[in-house]
Amino acid sequence: MKKVKVSDKNFKVNNGTSIKRLDTKQVINKEGNKEVRKTGIDIIGDLFWGMHLCVFYQTKEDLIDILVPYFKAGLENNEFCMWVTSEPISVEEAKNAMERVMPDFEQYFKKGQIEILPHIEWYLRGGVFNLERVLNACTDKLNQALAKGFAGLRLTGNAAWLEKKDWEDFTNYEEEINKVIGKYRMLAICTYPIDKCGAPEVINIISRHQTALIRQRGKWEFVETSASKKVAEELKESDEKFKIIFNGASDGILVADQETRKFLMGNKKICQMLGYSLEEIRNLAVTDIHPAEDLPEVLEQFEKQRKGMITLAKDLPTKRKDGSVFYADVNATPITLAGRPYIMGIFRDITERKKMEEHLREQKLTLEQKNLALKEMIEHIERTKNRMKEDIAINVDETLMPIVEKLKIKGVSPKYIKLLKHHLKNLSSSFGRKITQKSAKLTSREIEICTMIKGGLASKDISELLNVSSQTIEKHRKNIRKKLGLSHKKANLFSYLQNI
Repeated sequence: MKKVKVSDKNFKVNNGTSIKRLDTKQVINKEGNKEVRKTGIDIIGDLFWGMHLCVFYQTKEDLIDILVPYFKAGLENNEFCMWVTSEPISVEEAKNAMERVMPDFEQYFKKGQIEILPHIEWYLRGGVFNLERVLNACTDKLNQALAKGFAGLRLTGNAAWLEKKDWEDFTNYEEEINKVIGKYRMLAICTYPIDKCGAPEVINIISRHQTALIRQRGKWEFVETSASKKVAEELKESDEKFKIIFNGASDGILVADQETRKFLMGNKKICQMLGYSLEEIRNLAVTDIHPAEDLPEVLEQFEKQRKGMITLAKDLPTKRKDGSVFYADVNATPITLAGRPYIMGIFRDITERKKMEEHLREQKLTLEQKNLALKEMIEHIERTKNRMKEDIAINVDETLMPIVEKLKIKGVSPKYIKLLKHHLKNLSSSFGRKITQKSAKLTSREIEICTMIKGGLASKDISELLNVSSQTIEKHRKNIRKKLGLSHKKANLFSYLQNI
């Protein structure tokens, strides 16, 4: 077959992304999309080219159960196959799974009829998900497959790698790939771990695919989507598959028309939260479930959510049927059902949480008030203590010092008078208590010598007053330094004692 050339012209999808246009004369003939292809999946059977499916799985075995027969059928029917893996299946595990059911699988692999590659090489090349690059890569793969004589492209990708920040881009990718696949010889299955998908994600995903499978109670169940049914049929209560997804949610869910703001439907949980029956919910609008004084803010939030500007409205007052009000965090997202725009809101009652937060705020305020009172008390004590010190100092200077000056004590050395004056001036000092605490091992004589050193007496003066030799005083000083931990240090003993 002649190699297919990519046209120089590009075309734009709805969001403005430019995608390479394929040469349709080479890609599909007039009846190309009517050609039946075997899926290999019993519950689905045969499909036409251009089908885009989604599968919600629970385990690694679920993925193998769907994808191995899917690719086996593609290889046996001359299709180029591409398996983009992610947790919980590695490239090696995918290859081993194929080899178990196809003894000749290695031949297909060696001739390049199937590629198995990790998601980081396909979706996250360079560490970034780029919608335009991935869409163009799909059309490039199809061009290459047709040029090599293969009937078309069969592919799958697993969304387990998705982080919250990538969901919006990826759902846009799913919507645009749905349009691309529908025009060409492609079959695609997108797989999603059900435990990572909340109700809004599930409904969004289903609305962007033509067919959906979900693993429930150990078996595969088929869910029809908006591509094959009208809104009324999709959402009716008798649809057991939709109930599994919608009514099984632990949070309340409401779906509102973006234009009229009227509710299309609600789940069991929202009925319990609001006190309305399902029929009553369908007769209400956004303005009926919020207090009148809060409606301006609510409608502003609704418009922002409709435009995709925000997804979460916090602490939104919500009114029950009996008129009582509770607070909810509302996680809202725009969705499309049968071509009509809706807003789906997930309501989580946070009333108890707000009560707890208020209680904690009150406790914090009480604690702050107590801390302030304690701080004021400490400051008062400190001021009182300083005033006492000042009073003692004044009394010593004005009362005791004049008396000491006039004392004529026979035989008393003037140095004792000097020492007495020093300690009178420091009467409010805590030196005596501290030196006793710090030096439980000091003898009474050593404490006496410390007092004299602090009073400014030299070793010679101390030896004269105590009637001992200077060598004895030096020996005492050495022992004092050792007991105070000053040995082998340059610290001056006088300065050290002054700071106690």
